[in-house]
Amino acid sequence: MVVGRTWTDAALDAGVELVSQGHLQAGIALLSETHDDPELRSLRTEALGDAAIGRSREIMELLDEADHPADVLLWLGRTIINEAWAIRGGGYASTVGSDRFKMFFATLSTAHEPLMEAARLRPDDAVPWESMIWYGLGMQLDRSEEDAIWAEITSRCDTLFSAHWARLQAVSAKWGGSHEDMFAHARSAVALAPPGNPLTAMLALAHLEYLLAEETRLVQESTLMAYMKFSMAYFSETVLSELKEAESRWTTGKRSHVRDVDAHHLFGAIFFQTRDTYDLAARHLSQVGNRVGEAAPWGYRGDPAEEFGKALQKLKLPLPH
Repeated sequence: MVVGRTWTDAALDAGVELVSQGHLQAGIALLSETHDDPELRSLRTEALGDAAIGRSREIMELLDEADHPADVLLWLGRTIINEAWAIRGGGYASTVGSDRFKMFFATLSTAHEPLMEAARLRPDDAVPWESMIWYGLGMQLDRSEEDAIWAEITSRCDTLFSAHWARLQAVSAKWGGSHEDMFAHARSAVALAPPGNPLTAMLALAHLEYLLAEETRLVQESTLMAYMKFSMAYFSETVLSELKEAESRWTTGKRSHVRDVDAHHLFGAIFFQTRDTYDLAARHLSQVGNRVGEAAPWGYRGDPAEEFGKALQKLKLPLPH
């Protein structure tokens, strides 16, 4: 399986390989093709930022001869953010040592300037502001500052898939928000999504986040049996009806979107939680090929490829190569 590349963009596959080998001009070429497509720009910025971890100084050196300096600055800012989060790790704050936190904050703080300059050079671009959500989350900005960043995004592209994903994390209980805020955001995303748009998968993501949080809490407070009882009773007719309506809003009149694979995984994972919707889970997970993300939904419970493979076997779907 291919882990961490939940897209069907062959050019991006090639570019990620080249950038990881140090051929940074490939990344510049890919970003130059995204000026009129915020969803594609967001996807490629995120992927190239991961591929370039450890190469932020090399990206900075490209500025002197850049035809599109905003592209370089955006990529630089996102790469610094990804480098910082790689230092911190994805666990809870209690699992991160003080020295690692110091390195994290010191690294992350340097992302602000290039992102703000990228935003200044291309004032209609929502993607620098999307990266600022992850900056704000790490720098522990207060809610009013995070809300201001979100307003900058929605004034430019109010349906940007990965920005909604990031915002959902920022308002969730595990990052200082609440379950109520998280579900409110997810439901607003569903209402905002045009028919055929995968943004409705934010509701599936919210339920997956909530189930994980409750599993952690109940296991810590009592026993795994308590969580099993909770999860068995969780998928009421009301919950399933709302999820099915959100899923139908996307799949009825579905149009091709660069985040389709992510949305299929999210809906597939939430419908896999109860046998009553195994048919829907299979329908979605049969459409993702051999691509699986590193984090949500499968990476939350272990190795993402292994967890995804277990789900496919249980659904009696063939394992991709």
